[in-house]
Amino acid sequence: MKKISLKIIVLSIIIMLLAACSQQTPLEPVGEQPAAEQPASEQPATEALDPNRELNIIAVQHAECAWDSFWCTVQAGIEQSAKDNNVKVTILAPDEFDLDKTASLIEQAVAANPDAIMLTVTDSVLFKEPIMKAIDAGIPVIAYNSGNGPIVDDIPYYTYLGQDEYQGGYLGGLRLIADGGTRGVCINQQVGHAGLDKRCKGFVDALTEKNIEAEVLAITDDPAESTTIISDYYAANPTTDVFMTLGPNGASPFYVFLENEGVSNVKHGTFDLSPEINANIASGVTMFGIDQQPFLQGYGGIQALNLLVRYGVVPALPVTPTGPGFVTQENLSMVEMLAGEYR
Repeated sequence: MKKISLKIIVLSIIIMLLAACSQQTPLEPVGEQPAAEQPASEQPATEALDPNRELNIIAVQHAECAWDSFWCTVQAGIEQSAKDNNVKVTILAPDEFDLDKTASLIEQAVAANPDAIMLTVTDSVLFKEPIMKAIDAGIPVIAYNSGNGPIVDDIPYYTYLGQDEYQGGYLGGLRLIADGGTRGVCINQQVGHAGLDKRCKGFVDALTEKNIEAEVLAITDDPAESTTIISDYYAANPTTDVFMTLGPNGASPFYVFLENEGVSNVKHGTFDLSPEINANIASGVTMFGIDQQPFLQGYGGIQALNLLVRYGVVPALPVTPTGPGFVTQENLSMVEMLAGEYR
């Protein structure tokens, strides 16, 4: 009898505990983020899903093919994806690097009330207000090429398609100084561009950790002016032997500087690819090009929004990486025929 009574008491306690638990607020599933931080957890309204609907997307970016050859590859990806997915796309970009103008273009895109917007989060602080206007209006937004993801940027867009800019600069710096160096410089054609600034920070940190002095040199998107700035810098700092450029608009004037000044005993790495950069990788002037796969950024951005709006397929992660990868003499042949179009 005592054993039976004990069992009844224990069972009663368990039942009471379960009843009490059932009255508590359910816990959030493990790993789930609040909606404000991770919009990918929010499904689009099912009544809006239609695989056959017309789809108008606006892409807002801080640069364009007309004045920065890197963007020709991004835009080729956008155009090809628009064709493949039967999407109408409008690209908005300033006629020179101007973040205030880019922010106003985001406002313009929101006012047009498209089905979705993809944009470069070149300055998360400056761009937050206009991006939030799009999100508050129910317009799906993703970032491409420039950004850190919705959590780091503190803007609840769906995902960021691009590379980890800091790691690209850091790993590139380590490669350049693997056999030593005296002084390094990161040549930045768009100071204030958060992504390019992170590249330089990674580079400077890598060299500083190895007790090699390094700094950032600001140039512009004007080739002649930039060549003069680089030449003047080298004249004042002739021990500089490690150079990092951040794309064709930095690499091109750097190559002119080398030729004009007859400088050869230096190490050079760059971000991105172009026929000119590829030729210098092949000849050994440039150690590597850091490839962020710009075609994939443009193509994938349109594709992600097409899947989201038409089919309700939500990006799984806050960051969808496209790089960094390193193109060197050893693997150049795999990509050089596609440079400027797909790579």
